[in-house]
Amino acid sequence: MNISEKYKTIWIAPERTGTRKIAEIFAYYDFKSDGLPVFNHINGYSHNHRYHIDEKYKDYDVIVGLRNPYGKTYSIFKSLFNVRRSEEKGLFKKFLLEELPKGKKMYEVQNPILDTEPNYIIRMEHMEQDLLKIPFITDRLTPKQLSLMTQHGKEIEDFEVYYDQESKDIVYEYCKHLFILGGYEK
Repeated sequence: MNISEKYKTIWIAPERTGTRKIAEIFAYYDFKSDGLPVFNHINGYSHNHRYHIDEKYKDYDVIVGLRNPYGKTYSIFKSLFNVRRSEEKGLFKKFLLEELPKGKKMYEVQNPILDTEPNYIIRMEHMEQDLLKIPFITDRLTPKQLSLMTQHGKEIEDFEVYYDQESKDIVYEYCKHLFILGGYEK
């Protein structure tokens, strides 16, 4: 788990939700994973994507990273397949219909499935605003520093052109809990 003993907080960091940016920020707040800082400039990233909370941390606040499930699913597809743009739409649909139901990547698409309601949610699309809702965030970084640190090095790719209604329905059924948790529109 990614834990800050100082702030009595757990950070759940699902894949493809801006975890590298968040790790760089949370390193300022003593978040550690297996005893190592979640990020440092020498060893890089050491955060993990596990989301089971040990019983001894049940009283800690929980922060969870999220991303629009449509965008996250498409991002997982893109990370698996190096395809030409002209082939993407058809292969993405095939991925949704054939590969995803087999369960190989279903874990990443559906992650996290939580047993507890998080205290704070950091949506990748609203990272800066959501981080500023965490009470301790301005203990170490100013809003201006946070703004600079949350800027993405690359644009979040437009995923909507790869979806038709059937594709949206598939992802919604798999990720309904994430749509609800993050307040994302179907």
